[in-house]
Amino acid sequence: MKRLLDKKHEYRRSTIRIPERRELAIIGMAVLALCVFTFLAISYQVIFIAYTMLSLFIFCSYLILWLEGAKQEETPPDPESWPDVTVIVPSFNTGDTIFECLDACRRMEYKGKFDILVVDDGSTDGSYEKLCGMGGISILRNEKNRGKAAALNFAIRHAKGKLVACIDSDTYPRKDVLEKAARHFYRDDKVASVVVFVCVNKPKTMLQRVQEIEYWISFGFFFKTIASIDGLYVTPGPTALYRKDILDKLGGFDEQNLTEDMEIALRMQKHGYKIRACHETMVLTEVPGTLPKLFRQRLRWYRGGVMNVLKYIELFFNPKYGDFGIFILPTTLGSGFFAALFMAWTIMSLSRNFFDWLTPFTYNFSAGLSATVAGAGNGMVMFQSAWLLGMFSLAIWAYFLVKSFEISGTRPGRKHILPLICMLWLYPIFTGFVFMVAYIYELFGVKYHW
Repeated sequence: MKRLLDKKHEYRRSTIRIPERRELAIIGMAVLALCVFTFLAISYQVIFIAYTMLSLFIFCSYLILWLEGAKQEETPPDPESWPDVTVIVPSFNTGDTIFECLDACRRMEYKGKFDILVVDDGSTDGSYEKLCGMGGISILRNEKNRGKAAALNFAIRHAKGKLVACIDSDTYPRKDVLEKAARHFYRDDKVASVVVFVCVNKPKTMLQRVQEIEYWISFGFFFKTIASIDGLYVTPGPTALYRKDILDKLGGFDEQNLTEDMEIALRMQKHGYKIRACHETMVLTEVPGTLPKLFRQRLRWYRGGVMNVLKYIELFFNPKYGDFGIFILPTTLGSGFFAALFMAWTIMSLSRNFFDWLTPFTYNFSAGLSATVAGAGNGMVMFQSAWLLGMFSLAIWAYFLVKSFEISGTRPGRKHILPLICMLWLYPIFTGFVFMVAYIYELFGVKYHW
């Protein structure tokens, strides 16, 4: 076992200190005023149908990509020589998961050489002392917690392999992860990163079972689809492999970013590098089991998304970046904005409808009852129109679900019925709400918290 201390950067603080963009408060007020004005001028029904049609367009686009060849993921041949790999595992107070993670890492099988490099990022839970007693790993130590991106950069500077595999300390790779993923670097010398299929480890709560299906869809079907047109916009934190020389050339991970895995992917795309997906193997990762924890995680993800959209705004609708700039970024990252706007619109519409419904009752109960019955009758036309679009979207979504289950190697069963219902009808409300909060926080310069 080898231990190193990083004293060169000890001055850095324990959490990311990102200055709030106070100037966005003015923009936020203007956007809010515009939304209220538009809301008063345009009916919610029109907004609802427009949002549904936009979703339908995106669904159909992904369906066409899938049917045109995305479902056939090419398996590259073995490289002439297997490159050395350094497996990097950052850790901060992860004593409950890191040892299982390292056991899984040490069981990996690879035809070349690989070593394991753990970065203890100022842990205070006693995990560092236990790590010092383990064999078969090297340990780097930050005296103070500097954040995941800084820990990864510290390890990359000491990595010996041509490839580095960054694996979260709560993630457990399969034995063949390195061997399956490393092949994808040698089809094209512009490939800077390879991502693998990320799945949920042993879901216990209903919320984790919903996330299990979400991960199969997001990291399975959708990643496989957009990877077919070089459209990957994130190298997921749980596990991703990189060419060390390209990481060095790009300056490593952004240490002042909430979602460094998205930022490095966008930077790679900007500089003309490619990101490949490998679904021949998978890693299992821990996910939040309670709603407050999930809310905090997704709020960080979505605020990080907004941060990186603003940072790389020149990529959007830019034909220089092909399908990635014209289609992937606007529909994938831009859809978050529309989800947030739609959720805000829904809340305002429900509030207005509630007061409109309540007002007649304050004058006369019978008049209020008559207005309620009449309103329900008038709303049936809208209800039926929405169902026509909704059922079509649901049919395509069901196809995506079936393919996602196939990619995960799981046969749908009765245990998946309730999580599917929650995911289709309740989870989008939660996601839209978090998006809305994220944009409000960004617009009004709320302090960043990891």
